Amino acid sequence: MTKYSTEKLEHAIAEKFKTQKAFAECANLEPSTVSRLLKRGDWKASQMKAALEALEIPLDQVGVYFFDDMRAVAQQHGGEK
Repeated sequence: MTKYSTEKLEHAIAEKFKTQKAFAECANLEPSTVSRLLKRGDWKASQMKAALEALEIPLDQVGVYFFDDMRAVAQQHGGEK
């Protein structure tokens, strides 16, 4: 399973919800699941969607919150510019 960088997501959660527990409740996820996902980064698409919806982030911004580190790697290797 692919691991995703969630640093920007963690900042958004802290700004909007203050606690992971409050975020988890809004996203209909278990607090232990959110903790695991933020540590291990093994998000499923449905969990990403729930997170973005809870944070009121447009779904087309998924790359900013989950794939930003992958874009940087691609740029370093002559991929996406």
